[in-house]
Amino acid sequence: SAASDVYKRQVDEDIAFLVHRFLHDMNEPYKEVFTLRIFGELSFEKIALLFGKTSNWARVTFYRAKKQIIEYMEEIENGKS
Repeated sequence: SAASDVYKRQVDEDIAFLVHRFLHDMNEPYKEVFTLRIFGELSFEKIALLFGKTSNWARVTFYRAKKQIIEYMEEIENGKS
């Protein structure tokens, strides 16, 4: 229904805002690597070049950032934040 679509879109926007708020306060290099990968759609190889690191470093840094965001969202869902 149209009402459930509107509700789902609002929930998605609220979740996106929470992720952006967390990203805003996230430590580097996690913040930049995550942003470049998700919003810049850069490959791990290109991210590695920007930082002068290996693509494995970029991959590991991205997954650590993602893990921090997931843990933050789980804390919110469980009412701890």
